[in-house]
Amino acid sequence: MELVLRPVNDRFFHEQVMPFLSLAMSDSARALQALHEQLVDERALQLCARLITSHIGGGLGGVEQAPWVELVDRLTFLQWGPCSSGGWEVVGPRAGYAGNWDEALHLALMVEDPTYPYWDARASYGRRESFRLHPVPGLGLASLVGGHWEPFPDFPPDRVFSTQGRGEYVTRDQYAFADWAWRPARVVEQWYADLGRKLERLLARERERLAPVEPPESDEVLAYWLGQVPQPPPLTVAFTGLGQRSSSWIQELGVLTSHLREAAREQAGLVTLVTRSVNVQP
Repeated sequence: MELVLRPVNDRFFHEQVMPFLSLAMSDSARALQALHEQLVDERALQLCARLITSHIGGGLGGVEQAPWVELVDRLTFLQWGPCSSGGWEVVGPRAGYAGNWDEALHLALMVEDPTYPYWDARASYGRRESFRLHPVPGLGLASLVGGHWEPFPDFPPDRVFSTQGRGEYVTRDQYAFADWAWRPARVVEQWYADLGRKLERLLARERERLAPVEPPESDEVLAYWLGQVPQPPPLTVAFTGLGQRSSSWIQELGVLTSHLREAAREQAGLVTLVTRSVNVQP
């Protein structure tokens, strides 16, 4: 597993996670104490207490790393909900998307970037490599998969934790990216509203490339990507940009868009994490 994408409670992220991480940059002890008062989850409380006890002052430089990473992972990747007695609790494990980071970025760029040369293995690989080093803003799901933050956070996300050592935080340009990223529910809902148009645009590009042959499965592929049918159709004409792997990539894009669709329906945010280094070839 190299990329994880999961829906998260939007209110919890706005009210607890983001303020906690922002304050922790300058006063991690006070941030941990404030968070401790808001949580009901036993393991998170244990981690907060340990970090407070072992704290040596200041911002994140004063916290013990192993329990800090476990706490942040618990806050950002588990499903939280309000407790009936007050505070927040973990409401159970939540399935999400897990797959190859390079392939997920390839599929996301196909959907989001009308200039992405997905049919050219070398050119598309070069674009992805550049994107990983400096994710381009304004490309929806692709920007999130690349680790770009929007809206701009009040803290450097790569300082919270890092799995690959990627990260940049430029205040004057309002630009930030890291090995993990988040989008609020309002952004996810807009992505979902625009999804059908973008998928139709991708299919139109393929029809132009296949001309004068008309791929008879286009409508069925679109229906699968939009969740209107449970399985993709068998292909009689391979998409030129997908070649021999056309069927598997069509299915994988359907899986990816299903998680976007589900998050939008639940009014949830989305968080991504690159879990380990990848070695991709053009």
